Amino acid sequence: MIRYNKKLFIFNVKETWFNYKYSFWDFFTLNTYMQLKNSDIKRIPGIPKIWHTLELNLEQDTELIISDFSKQIRQQVKIAENEGTYCYFHSEVEKFVDFFNEFAVKKDTYTTSKKKIFELGTAVKLSFAENNRQILAAHSYLVDEEAGIVVHLHSATKRLNENFDRNLIGRANKYLTVKDILYFKEQGFKIFDFGGYAKDTEDESLKGINNYKLLFGGKAATYYNYYSYSYLFLKKAAKLLRLSGKL
Repeated sequence: MIRYNKKLFIFNVKETWFNYKYSFWDFFTLNTYMQLKNSDIKRIPGIPKIWHTLELNLEQDTELIISDFSKQIRQQVKIAENEGTYCYFHSEVEKFVDFFNEFAVKKDTYTTSKKKIFELGTAVKLSFAENNRQILAAHSYLVDEEAGIVVHLHSATKRLNENFDRNLIGRANKYLTVKDILYFKEQGFKIFDFGGYAKDTEDESLKGINNYKLLFGGKAATYYNYYSYSYLFLKKAAKLLRLSGKL
């Protein structure tokens, strides 16, 4: 189980992942419970929302995991290796935030901050793909070593920068995902979660993201996210006032 505090304006919100332990005070406080199984939610005072995602079973043999990657992924990984793309994990939060926010601003989506990353404490892992000393892609993950689960949180690339080769960047991003998967497999994790799946979406952009994730052999899974009444009230108020970020 992962539990940490995050800020919603001046308020502290307790966010819990993968498990739930009942507390009487949860009815009155700001809480979110993420990716719970159906059996966990009977006593939770709050509003449930179904969460769809894709998961990869890391308890399989490495050869089987790789064989489930699409032909395109396997081919582009080989090209990326020959191009000298280098993938690594590092705790350089400022470097990650700067890189991600540059991408997010150009894409007109939510940014992040050092504060948000630091709120995750030791439960966050950051990975980078470089070529010719230039960062081409970066990912962040939420990791629960006890449960053996890793969830993909953020992804950013240089593909919106006209000064970079988009094909090179695409291969680097795929290569980084593969290296991340194999790293977590080696570290003994059981499940690699791709961070959501937009089921039955009509949005072409989301369809593209879905199709990209499916290239790595993930299987559909359904969970429940629970939000305390007070948290949902504040989040809705923030949305009405146009003050909300990625809360």
